[in-house]
Amino acid sequence: MRKITNKMVEKSFEIGKKFYKNKISLKDGIKVLTQIGMNENSAVDYVYNYSNLIQGKLFTRTTNIYGTEYSLQKIYEEHGVSGLQNALLSLSQHIDYYEEKSGSSVKKRKEVYNRYLKLINQKPERTIYPDEVDSEIEYSEGKTKKVLINSYERNPIARKKCIEHFGLNCQVCEFNFEEKFGDLGKEFIHVHHKIDIATIGIEYSVNPLTDLIPVCPNCHSMLQKKNQHIRLRN
Repeated sequence: MRKITNKMVEKSFEIGKKFYKNKISLKDGIKVLTQIGMNENSAVDYVYNYSNLIQGKLFTRTTNIYGTEYSLQKIYEEHGVSGLQNALLSLSQHIDYYEEKSGSSVKKRKEVYNRYLKLINQKPERTIYPDEVDSEIEYSEGKTKKVLINSYERNPIARKKCIEHFGLNCQVCEFNFEEKFGDLGKEFIHVHHKIDIATIGIEYSVNPLTDLIPVCPNCHSMLQKKNQHIRLRN
């Protein structure tokens, strides 16, 4: 396999951006990259990588560490915090996907993710609420899908974008923790994944505005129980 150089990475970013904006065809973009020595399959992956990052979508084919960091930096420079949020959401989904699919850790990619996460004033640790997924329920392909739901609901970028859109009131009962408990309840809310866990696969890509919704823990538990009841009936 040909080594992917930094020059190839940088050129593929520009091609990927032009392809996303419909300023170049995929065929012509791949031609440019293969002319500078890039393998055709790698060229396709790197071109599509920009589209996934800028939209916050899961990508399943990996890029090298330089490519990962270069893309995040350029997107941050060109699109600011909003663009970086999408890119980090995309990268975090890729990390979850890759680790679940391969069974191996991607330590360096996580380090890059955490470093850029600090630029948007987010903590690298994910918020953990033990009751968010019922550990007693056995789902089809249970482990993988429970990992996915946990990841999506706790992902700091997905949570932030969801809450920015809907606010901190429970979308079922309208309860607000800060109004009730003051500073103790400030910015506290669960985030529920609306799509039934049994219907998704590991290549599913989360959309924080359509797939997630802020709810209080009580309503969250009832929504999960409702989904379980529907599955049992079917």
